[in-house]
Amino acid sequence: MATDAHITHFAHPQHRLLKTPYSSASRHVCDICEAKLSGLVGYRCNACDFDIHEACADYFKETISFFAHPWHTLTLCRMPPENKGWVCDLCMEHCPPGNFVYRCIQCKFDVHPLCTLLPQTIRSPLHPLHDLNMVPSSGHCNACPERLPVWHYICGPCTSPSYRLHIGCVSGAPSGVGQGSGGTTNQNNSSSRGQGTGNTSSGANQTTSDARNTTAVVERSRSTSVSKFLLKKSFMIAIDLATGGLASPVLDVLQAVLD
Repeated sequence: MATDAHITHFAHPQHRLLKTPYSSASRHVCDICEAKLSGLVGYRCNACDFDIHEACADYFKETISFFAHPWHTLTLCRMPPENKGWVCDLCMEHCPPGNFVYRCIQCKFDVHPLCTLLPQTIRSPLHPLHDLNMVPSSGHCNACPERLPVWHYICGPCTSPSYRLHIGCVSGAPSGVGQGSGGTTNQNNSSSRGQGTGNTSSGANQTTSDARNTTAVVERSRSTSVSKFLLKKSFMIAIDLATGGLASPVLDVLQAVLD
C-alpha cells in the first residue's frame, strides 16, 4: 500500500515519489489513468513532472492477467515512440506514444489502464433477461445501431437474432465513447492536433507548447469519456463484483474528478 510520505513505484523507478495533496486549481493529471489530480492526494516526482493518484498507485499492478488476452500477461509500460496511431484493443481509442498502456509486446495487444476495469460480464438495463459477455465478434449494435468494433458485449443465450452492444451503449445511456469504433474521437484528435501545430506566428517554442497543451486536452477528454461510462451504475456493480471491491478507490477518484 502507498501510505508513506515517499514511495518507490515501478512506473517511475528512477526516483522516489513524494506524497502530495493537490490544490483544487491544480492542472496536473495522473500519468497512469490520465484523469485530473485537482483536490486529490497523489504522488509526485518534481524532477520529472511525474504524477499519479494515490488510488492508482495502489491498484494498478506492473503485470496483470486479463480475460481479453489470456495467452500472456500484460505489462504496464509507456507506449513506444514509434507506435504512432495505435489504439486500445478494447475501446479503439488512441494510445499516444509515451502514455501508459497495458501491453503484450509479443502479440502487440494494448489496453488503456482504465479499460482493464471493464468487466467481462455485465447485466445491461437494455437487456435485463441475461448477462452479457465481452467477446471478440462482429455485427451491429442493437442500441445505436452502428457497426461494432472487434470487442463488444454479446448475449450468449440470444442467438436468433443475436443481441450485441457497444461498450459505451451497454449501460443504457450513450456516453460518447463506444458508439462505433472510436473513429469520431480520433477524427477530433487529428483536427485538434492540426490546429495546435498550425500556429507559427509565435515561433517554434510557442508551437511546441501549443501542441503539447492540445494533446493533453485531447487525452483528458478521452479519459473523461471512458470514466463516464465506467461510472454508470451497471458498470460500477460489475466492476465491484469482478475486483472484490479493490477497484472502488479508483472509481471514487474518477467520480471526484467528474463532480
